[in-house]
Amino acid sequence: MLLLIIPSAVLILGWKWQPTDHPLGGISTLWIADSAAKPWGIVTIVVLLTLLCIVLKLKRNHFIQLAVIIIATLSIGQFIKVAVKNTVKEPRPYVVWVSENLHISAEDFYQVSRSEREQLLQKGLANSPIIPEWQLKHWKAETGYAFPSGHSLFSATLALFVFALFMLRRHYFLASLGLLWGIDVTVGRIVLGMHWASDVIVGILISTVLVWCAFKVIERRLLLKS
Repeated sequence: MLLLIIPSAVLILGWKWQPTDHPLGGISTLWIADSAAKPWGIVTIVVLLTLLCIVLKLKRNHFIQLAVIIIATLSIGQFIKVAVKNTVKEPRPYVVWVSENLHISAEDFYQVSRSEREQLLQKGLANSPIIPEWQLKHWKAETGYAFPSGHSLFSATLALFVFALFMLRRHYFLASLGLLWGIDVTVGRIVLGMHWASDVIVGILISTVLVWCAFKVIERRLLLKS
């Protein structure tokens, strides 16, 4: 519910993303988002598993099983994301704005190859007074579809694992930190013009179902009883 508060409020209030030369949070918002995407997402997973190993103090075979469950849950989530994106084919908010300002429809934008999409963005926005260079570079690296948010699915999945597992050991600070990270990533995707609120909400809901299923497996195998 905490992860859903801000994107739900954005959806209910009907707030629409608009470009600005000073995006909320600036480039730090992008850095946080990058921690939930390759290659930095791998580092995030390693850090999480290391903390879990130290805090949970499980037997070696139990920890390995827990790590496999977490990684498998993340992998299934990303597989679902790719399948849904390629089926729904929803344009990103920034693509809608770009298409209106470059006089090209969103449909035509997605008809060309990814390299051609990058060229369109570079040609149309390289000297834009309201789009920072770092944001344009980020857009050029992510020219795919929007629904659902893969970053949100990844970060919400890890955040829910962190929150639940650390709360079980009464490490409230680490549990809260993981949840705040998840909130930062999901909100940042809206702020950067990468996703609509609905994309983020669905990403969080998918992750919730996957984590719930994962914990059923964890409980069945008694991994947290040692």
